[in-house]
Amino acid sequence: MVRHLLGVAGVAFFSLMVGACSSTPIDSSEQGSTESDVGSVNLPLTTSVNQIDYRLNKATFTISGPTLAKPRVVVPPADEAVHTEILPIGSYSIQLSNGWSLEKRGPAEKAFSPIAAQLVTPNPLSFEVTGKTPADAFFGFVTTSGDVSLGSGSVNIRIGVQNCSAYNDITAALGELTADCLGTVDPRAYKVSRDGVLTPAFDRCPVDESRMLPILQLLSLQQRVARLPFVKQCVAGRFEVAQQKFASSGIDVCPRWSDKQVINPITTRTIDTVIKSGLPDLPAADDGQPLRALEFLKQFSQYNVKLDAAPQACKTPADCAAQCAAAFPGFVVNAADDTVLVDPVAWLLDTVYPASTSDPYLRATYYHPMSYSGGVPGVTFGAFARAQPCGDPNATGVDCAPEVCSYYAGTHLKTPLQKDCLNNADISSCVSYCGPKLP
Repeated sequence: MVRHLLGVAGVAFFSLMVGACSSTPIDSSEQGSTESDVGSVNLPLTTSVNQIDYRLNKATFTISGPTLAKPRVVVPPADEAVHTEILPIGSYSIQLSNGWSLEKRGPAEKAFSPIAAQLVTPNPLSFEVTGKTPADAFFGFVTTSGDVSLGSGSVNIRIGVQNCSAYNDITAALGELTADCLGTVDPRAYKVSRDGVLTPAFDRCPVDESRMLPILQLLSLQQRVARLPFVKQCVAGRFEVAQQKFASSGIDVCPRWSDKQVINPITTRTIDTVIKSGLPDLPAADDGQPLRALEFLKQFSQYNVKLDAAPQACKTPADCAAQCAAAFPGFVVNAADDTVLVDPVAWLLDTVYPASTSDPYLRATYYHPMSYSGGVPGVTFGAFARAQPCGDPNATGVDCAPEVCSYYAGTHLKTPLQKDCLNNADISSCVSYCGPKLP
């Protein structure tokens, strides 16, 4: 499907690959090492994507480990595609010092220029030189530079970059919740606060009162900036740009949405298809290939849309609906005549089940492949119901195990989804989190 971005941000992941090497002289400071018991650390520093060159400049790495007489300081040239260091077999850590700069150069530009970026992965990182198989470690950067996905160095080194489209599942889910809440999707139903947070201009859901809580829960993700850098720019920022565009669209009235039909509800049969399509056994290394199973984890829904207004600057009710819904990137899949099709992703559905046996996601071999969504490291947050799929056990008397998901930490790992609240006393601040165990 086509995704339209009005503003972008990216997460760049650049990896260390450690592999056997026997043809490069060994540093004399590592006593007792021979060419048969060493490996190489390769640091990719440049890449070119869509005719735009990127480089990590002013980078200083410090490698430490028990086999080294003293820490090794590495200052690679900025224009070196891959910098290689030879190390004895052993355990190491590597730290990127402050002062680095991520830069880009467009096809019409002669010089590189720095771009805003933030390091979001652990620093220092640990890795092992075995001399047999490559090790994998990632330095991850978030940047507002644009849409980038990077290639490989000499030993399958990859830098993955996510842009604002990584937030499309969130904005799409918010769009559907809004349609079910208000019976329409209108960018004027929300406002952006002074601190850059998207908030509803309504305090209740006249069509379906149950939709207000999940709307507030999804919007609470904007307060998790430590784990979602640039979330405000990608959610509220893009929304505000779309609002401004809508103001000059010539559309005064947005259509009514009704008669929702779920075309392919996610059932046990759906999950069987997902598993058979090749859901990887975890833990697993990332091979950079898209995961086919994700195709089946979109639950398509169709709405009828009706326009209660004189002809406007749009051709059909569906065309008007799509323009009104453009503030929710990724939401509308198809719009034709008087119908609109949407496709929320499984882990952002807030479906509550009466028992664990009713929950198709609680199959023994199934997990939400969240780390594969949009490229590494994938996504880490889901609907609150996915951590409590049978609802609040104190209220329902039914205590179901949380659903299982995958997260990325050098490899794809499996873990139960966790309840994650900004305030444990306020359920509207709660979502589910896929990652290492929270404190």
